[in-house]
Amino acid sequence: MSLTLLATTAQAATHTPSAIPSTTPDSASLPRLLLLIAGPLLLIAAVALLLRRRTRLRDFAHPLSVPRSVFTALRRADETEIRERAAEEVIRLAAQTRSTTAAPAAAEQAREACATADTLLQRARGVPDLAGVFALLHEGYAALDRSTAPLPLCFFHPLHGTATRRIPWRPSEHGDRFQVGACASCIRALRTRRSPDTLTDQDQASGGPVPYFHLPPEHSVWAATGYGSLLTDASLTTHVQRALGPQP
Repeated sequence: MSLTLLATTAQAATHTPSAIPSTTPDSASLPRLLLLIAGPLLLIAAVALLLRRRTRLRDFAHPLSVPRSVFTALRRADETEIRERAAEEVIRLAAQTRSTTAAPAAAEQAREACATADTLLQRARGVPDLAGVFALLHEGYAALDRSTAPLPLCFFHPLHGTATRRIPWRPSEHGDRFQVGACASCIRALRTRRSPDTLTDQDQASGGPVPYFHLPPEHSVWAATGYGSLLTDASLTTHVQRALGPQP
């Protein structure tokens, strides 16, 4: 082979690309890939943190009440969790009554509501009674906070939290019309002719669950009071004390 041919062959070998492509990843592309994956996750986490912080700020803005975040949690809680949260809130109101600067009569009313809530908690037989504990706590806080005229808890389901406003409502086509407190979600349901999410209780006659307000008022303090919505005379605390009977 001539020297010219050898030189040409060597030159071609030097400039011919490899037949097998490189599988080594570009070192600069890996950080970009991680950033594309982590970016949306970080954004979601930041939004969740902001929403949680706003919820806490709303709770701190209304210290004389059961926090909204509590009622939000109660919507997904079972009976055991509701009972535990009720016990925590009884302790919190008791602490508020000890440190309050409210007028003596208002402070006494709050202490009475708190004590009745504690007694009811010990005797509660189910979620309807536990909802009554929160209604009593709500009344106790309302006694300490005279800045606004308080609305009751939601008539249809007290564990929805404080009512947004009062609305006209009747239990049947031929029944009497009442003004009851309702939360925003229950009001939306009624406006669209849907049944609101309603708290049920056990009907002794049929043995099955029915909306608590369908029970005979003489058999259910909650049907008689609507957890505060139906009261025009005595306080809810007074009605519950009568239903509980003499205290030991």
